[in-house]
Parts: sequence; C-alpha cells; structure tokens
Amino acid sequence: MNTTLLKFLDLFRWLYLRLGVDFEQLRAIVDIKLMMDSRRQIVSYNRKTNKEPQNAFVMTLLVYCLFGIFVALALYFIPSFILSLIVFFSYIIVMIAMTLITDFSSILLDTSDNTIILPRPVNGQTLFAARLTHILLYLGQLGIGLSFLPAVVIIIKYGVVLFLCFLVATVLAILTAVFLTNTLYLLIMQFASEEKLKNIINYFQIVMAVLIMGGYQILPRFMERMDIESYVFEIQWWHFLLPPVWMAGALESIHFHLYDGAHIALVFCALVLPIAGAYVVNKYLSPIFSRKLGSMGAGIETVEKEKKEKESFMERLSSRITNNPLEQGAFDVIYKILGRDRKIKLKIYPSFGYILIFGLIFMMQGKKDIVATWHNLPNTEYHIMLIYLSFMVLQVALHEIPYSDDFKASWVYFSTPVDKPGEILSGTLKAIFVRLFIPGYIGISILILAIWGVRAADDIVFGLFNNAIMLLILALINKRHLPFSMAPNVRSQSGNIARAVISFLIIGILGFGHYLLSKRPSIQLGIIPVQIGILFLLLRSYKRTRWDAVTL
Repeated sequence: MNTTLLKFLDLFRWLYLRLGVDFEQLRAIVDIKLMMDSRRQIVSYNRKTNKEPQNAFVMTLLVYCLFGIFVALALYFIPSFILSLIVFFSYIIVMIAMTLITDFSSILLDTSDNTIILPRPVNGQTLFAARLTHILLYLGQLGIGLSFLPAVVIIIKYGVVLFLCFLVATVLAILTAVFLTNTLYLLIMQFASEEKLKNIINYFQIVMAVLIMGGYQILPRFMERMDIESYVFEIQWWHFLLPPVWMAGALESIHFHLYDGAHIALVFCALVLPIAGAYVVNKYLSPIFSRKLGSMGAGIETVEKEKKEKESFMERLSSRITNNPLEQGAFDVIYKILGRDRKIKLKIYPSFGYILIFGLIFMMQGKKDIVATWHNLPNTEYHIMLIYLSFMVLQVALHEIPYSDDFKASWVYFSTPVDKPGEILSGTLKAIFVRLFIPGYIGISILILAIWGVRAADDIVFGLFNNAIMLLILALINKRHLPFSMAPNVRSQSGNIARAVISFLIIGILGFGHYLLSKRPSIQLGIIPVQIGILFLLLRSYKRTRWDAVTL
C-alpha cells in the first residue's frame, strides 16, 4: 500500500519542485511516516489481549464507509440538488477536520523527529510540506471511504459527467479542510504555548464529539419538521463564506448549466481558493510553523503554579468531606487528575453535552413546533428528566476511572500498608462527585430554575441526594477496581449487560418515585433525612471494601 502511495506521489514531483520543495527529501520523510503509520494503532479496539489489531487501517476505512451511508441516503432522498450536496460537503469537511484534529494533532505537532531532521540540510518548507503531504495521503484515503457510497448515488442519479466533477470537488473539499485546520493551528501557535495549544485541542475535541453526536441525533428530527419537498435554496451573500456552498454551487452550475454571476463566483471560490490556500500555507506560513515546532521541542516548558487560594480551598474541602488521611489522599490525587489529564477529560466531559442533547430529544417527541414546545416547558415535568440525565456523567466517570495508559504506576497501591482499599475507593467516589457532578448539576439547576421557577427547587435538592444514592448503588454492584490501575485493553464485558439492566431499573424506580412525590412537596422534603441515612449506610458499606473484594 505504501509503495502505491509513493508512486502516486511521484506524479506530483513537478508541483513540489515549483513550490521550492526538495522532492527527494520529502519522499524519504513521507516514506518513513507512512511506515510508522502502519505500526500505529489508529482506532480504538476493546481487546482482552495486547496484540496489535490486524489490518487496522482497512477496518477504519470500512467504518468510514458505514458512516457514509447516512449522507448517501440524504443525497438520494433530499429533492433539492444543491441542499443535498451542501449536506454532503459539510459532512466531508467536518469529518476530515475532526479526524485531522483528533487523530493527527499529535503527529502534526510532534517534535520528536526534530532531533533527527533539523540538524540535516532540510529547509522549513520541505519539512512542513512533508508533514502536510503525509496528512493529505492519509485523509485522502479516509475521504475515499467517506465518499464511496455517496459517489455511487451520484453516478446512479446524475450520471458519469457529474460523478467526475463530484470527485474533483471532494478533493478540493478535503484540501479546504486541511487548509482551514492548519491555518487555525498556526494562528493559535502565535499566541499560545505548547501546553495551552494541547489544552485548546483537547477542548475542541470534546466540543466536536458533542456536536457530531448532536448532529446525528437532532438534525434528522429538525429535517422531519421541515417541508423539504417544497424547499428552495436561494444564494445569499453570506453563503460565499461557507466552503460547502462553494462546492455544491459549482456542481449545480455544471449540472444545470447555470452561468449567472452568483454561480460563476461559487465556481471560482471552489476551484481557486483551496489551491491558493494550500500555496499560501506552504509558502508563507510553513517557515513560521517550523520555527514554532523547533522552539516547542528545544526547551522545557515551565508549568504555572496554581493559585494558593484555589489550592487551600481544595485542601479545606477535602479535609472536611473525608474522614482519614488515606481517603483524603485518594480524593486529592483523583480530584487533580480529573482536572488535568486530557485523555480522561476526552472520555468523560462530552457526557455534559450529551445531557442537553438527550434532553432536547425528549422534548422534541411531540408534534408541536420548537417555539411552542419551548413556551410550554414551564407547564411540564421535563425538569425531573434533566435531573436524572445528569447521572450520565457519574455513570461514564465510574466506568472510565479504573483505566489508564499509565496503569503500571498503580504499584504504589501495593507498596503501602493499606488494610482496607475501600478508603481509596470512597475517596475516589467523592472526588468524582465533587469534581465532575456538582459543577454540572449546578449548571443544570440554574437552567431548571430559569425555566421552571422556584417550584422546582425541592426537586433539585431531592434529585441531588437520589443521584448520590444511585452512584453508591452502582459502585457497590459493579466490579471494584482501584483508580487508574487497569490497562485500557483489558476491559471485561462479562456481566456488563446484567449490571446495565440493574442500573436502568434503579434509575427508573428512583426517577418514577421522584415524579410521584413531586406532586406532594411536603412528603418529598420529609423523605430527605431518609435519603441522608441511606447515603450514610451505603458509603459505610463501600468504605469497608477489603482486598479480596477488589478486582485486580
């Protein structure tokens, strides 16, 4: 496969030479990078062994082909020609940009090869062009997977001529996504340090995960409420700021022979701007990029000290909600890791956005339009559903907290004279609740009070204790692992279905009970002391966990 890609690259030797790039050096660098790609795990597999996946990249292409089914259906069923193509090109650009940021940010910003390449006579343009070419070859293959089924629809529905134009437009869309993403990187690198840049990328990954999830869940429901059959797309001035409209408008111009000023301008934008953008990045921005990478890898970045006020507040908090030094130590460590570790944040933080997405989905179940549904919210009991959707954060965190790439550091648990690991487990549980759940629950509570008013305050307090009870019950019925002590590839699926069913039953029973009691606020407030007593008993039982009850 790599040999084929390199032979394909040889066809563009003349272009690289015109750009001032040493092609032989570029080819050698790309060859090594492609070889390293074949040794890299590209997608995440839940495996019980440490063996590397076979044909992982082929599996990735197949997964992307499956993703393309949804867009292919949109191309086939949406009657508006330009609207269906805007949906496709928006999908392509977003998916390519997301892949570039999530999967290739570590490669694009990797400084480990600087010690080998920079002492050699390799100029900045060649180095940056090699990085960009490596990414383009990878994303080009993914682009084939994403657009394969949509291309089949195009050739069946519109013929061979438009199919060929469609392929060119898809390549230009991929170039546009690469250009925009790399320009964003270069602009951020002018004002941010390496550590801040990685944090920005991490939060962008979280936002993109939520947007993709929301797009798949909410957009089809919005389209059901739209009158797509009679929809007419009219080109406006602001459409020229949107690359998907360039590509769709250019194809519409070719297919329907529309040569008015607006369509000619869209054809110009689609053909010229992606290529011009690639030239500008390579010619003018790549030297800046290379210098930044060199400075990133040359020195040791100093880590800013946290403010003493925040540190002292956290210390006072942990000393008050924990009962002994072991539990407090576990609380302090887990509390800090949950706020600093990018991988754990990428696994848990999207669930905050999922709460709002699923809340919108439930609210859109009726036949009323969005405006009428929104105005009718204060007369409904949907706020109880939001209160219990918040438990999703705790459920995800409890599932992810045992696993870490640095699981070998867990030897520290066994090097100390710990009689009852339950103290560590309870400190971990308290850190999860305080660090992750409480801030999100406060945000949800403010939203609920703004929409439903003061009458929902009793439900908020009652729901807080119910969520804490559900967390402890889930922790007690699940297998008990020490935090960050397990390798990610040893996740056991045995018993997960039974535990999931039990979890849903617990949530359903407590949530339905809350719904019934919400009609009687006085009884609801009277049950809160009972909830506190149940919490005390459950927590005491969890803290008494012995070594023989811990799964290692």
